[in-house]
Amino acid sequence: MAHRRAGKTVACVNELVVRALYSTKKNPRYGYVAPFRQQAKNIAWVYLKDAVQGVAVEIRESDLSVRLPNGAVVALYGSDNPDALRGLYFDGIIVDEFGDCRPSLWAEVLLPTLADRKGWAVFIGTPKGRNQFYHFYELSKKSPDWFSLSLDAESSNILDPQELAQLKDQMSDSQYEQEMMCSFTAALLGTYYATLINRIEVQGHVNDTVQYDPNFPVSVSADIGFSDSTVLWFFQERPDGLAIIDCEESHGNALPYYFELLDHKPYSYDTIWLPHDAKAKSLQTGKTTIEQFVAHFKGSTTKLDLVPNLKVQHGIDAVRLVLPYCYFNRANCEMGIEALRTYRRKFDEVNKVYHDHPHHTWESDFADSFRYLALCANKKKLKAPEPIIGASKDHYPGYNLADLFASREKKTGASIKKLRI
Repeated sequence: MAHRRAGKTVACVNELVVRALYSTKKNPRYGYVAPFRQQAKNIAWVYLKDAVQGVAVEIRESDLSVRLPNGAVVALYGSDNPDALRGLYFDGIIVDEFGDCRPSLWAEVLLPTLADRKGWAVFIGTPKGRNQFYHFYELSKKSPDWFSLSLDAESSNILDPQELAQLKDQMSDSQYEQEMMCSFTAALLGTYYATLINRIEVQGHVNDTVQYDPNFPVSVSADIGFSDSTVLWFFQERPDGLAIIDCEESHGNALPYYFELLDHKPYSYDTIWLPHDAKAKSLQTGKTTIEQFVAHFKGSTTKLDLVPNLKVQHGIDAVRLVLPYCYFNRANCEMGIEALRTYRRKFDEVNKVYHDHPHHTWESDFADSFRYLALCANKKKLKAPEPIIGASKDHYPGYNLADLFASREKKTGASIKKLRI
């Protein structure tokens, strides 16, 4: 872990090249993974080509890889397409800005690629809240099998003191603590729900006792993705609040995969909420998403409904209103909770302002599905939550969910009817 402009990417790319050159294994392979493939190209590709200048026997721009005289290959990848990494093997791998990658990337994708070759891994980055990078850093400090290093700007002596002083004057305290002093506790700017998530954790709303209760039906909010991930939140409306009992995410699978997933869960379903665009016909099947759901659940008591077509900001406001009522199963919803915590607005680097729409990253799919949950949960059954001390007005707008729905119905003049199968 090191501050911005400390040279961690340059150092690690050169480490990959040196390790590859001196490897005695058969067909050695090393990789560098960034949150996005384009990001890997922009950040590390120039460094990699410089490091192998006069040494590499082949440089392939098309797949961002270089081949060395001993047959070793060093290549760049993006975690935005994890399927491209499946089936590969690595003798060593660098994971850059791990906090911006999908939390499941390590256990489900990268770790198996190292197992049979007894490969090594290095995680580098700058803190962005207490995400998976934070948890790995804490693990590294406790385990004798890991090495950890924290390098802040005021002790590294890498940046000129005058430049560092100017950065401190021009950055907010939180920005400086996070970017230059490697603080995991500094407020992550631009987030929508971080304060609320942190608060309900303190109140004990995230624990291992929130389990499926067969006395209450389960509803599902589904964000169906084709190029993006599909995320399903499973929740029960109970007298004491919303029990968020499960969360599933997958990428690149057709609808039958999710039908099988839903069927194998031990839940009794009430309603499955689908995106409003589920009425659009698929080019592959010629049927709409909701028609395929209707066909699959034919003969069951499961109801299908479409999420109201409201603006994204209305859905964000709904989540802010609903979160204090929610109780999460820690184990089943860990990735989803971290996604909600780090979901944030996009920052305009040119004008130095935040956009009025979210930054589209891996968190977006989880947040979109949870917006549907917040819009569709039966608010009438929920008791008043404990007040959040010190919450600013922007967390609680001056209207409620009933107003949002009333406003929408007034504009459209029509409501969505439930489909009972």
